[in-house]
Formats: sequence, structure tokens, C-alpha cells
Amino acid sequence: MEKFELVDRNGNRTGNIVTLEELERKNRIKFPENCYLPVAGVVVINENNEVLLEKRSSKKVSGAGKWGICAGKVDFGENTLDAAIREASEEIGIKFEKEKLKPLSTDLIKDGRFSIYYIKDNIPINKFKIQESELEEVKYFKLDEIKNLENSLFDWTESVENLIKNEA
Repeated sequence: MEKFELVDRNGNRTGNIVTLEELERKNRIKFPENCYLPVAGVVVINENNEVLLEKRSSKKVSGAGKWGICAGKVDFGENTLDAAIREASEEIGIKFEKEKLKPLSTDLIKDGRFSIYYIKDNIPINKFKIQESELEEVKYFKLDEIKNLENSLFDWTESVENLIKNEA
């Protein structure tokens, strides 16, 4: 049974545990006050300053057919960096080295605490091996294109924009 430990707004473990079953129920459990589900993700930026997004499988219960970054829940006992590396390996078939991932942003969205890392790397689309039970495709997007997608949880785009401007 998959389980996850909730964290406070600063990412500290709270001792409150939830299971995947509890998270996926139609009448989802309510978290204790000031507790968040830790989520980690990776933003891949190529040499053209385009961002890799993945399209979730239309068979998924949550976010079906929506575009997003490679991300997922932080497993019990795992830290956010290791979770981001694991999710990338599972979903797109790339195992990033810890030293190459840099912190991008941390955002509190609804009942989640999202820790986003980034890497600048020129990985061709044909090098990704997508997890077909999770994804339909991966594609690089310009930041302007991302802003026009009708999806949520793109709070990290401003951080990417600032990163690109500061490197220019």
C-alpha cells in the first residue's frame, strides 16, 4: 500500500500519513490544518529555452489529457529531490544525476506543496521512453505557448522566465 507523509508549509514532516487509496477516493479525506501533500517535479529546458511537457494519459483519473511537467507524489521516507529523479525515470525514462538538478521553485497549491527542480539539457524527443500507462506524449514548448495552455499547476513558469532572462 502506497503511503505518503504530509508536510508543513516549510516542507517539514508532520507525522500525518495518508494512503493512495485515501487520496483517490471520490470523497477525498481532508488534511489536518497546515498539512500538505509533498509533490516533486522536474522542468527540462533545452538550448532554445523550450520546456518539456508531458501529456497525461486520457485514461488517468486525475488530469486526464492535460499537459504538465514530469512530477509526482513524494513517497514515504523519500526527499523531494529523490522523488523528482524517480518520477523522471519512471515517466520519461531519463535518470537525472542529483548534481545536475537545481531548485527552481516551491509553491503551495491547494493541499499540495510542490518542489520543482530544473535542468538545462538538450535531450531529443526520441530519447524519451514514456510510461504509456501514465503518458500519451512529450513535447517541447516555448514559454508563451505554455501560458496559453488550458491547464493548471503552471506556477513555475514565472521562475523559468526569470531564470532564462538572468542567463541572457
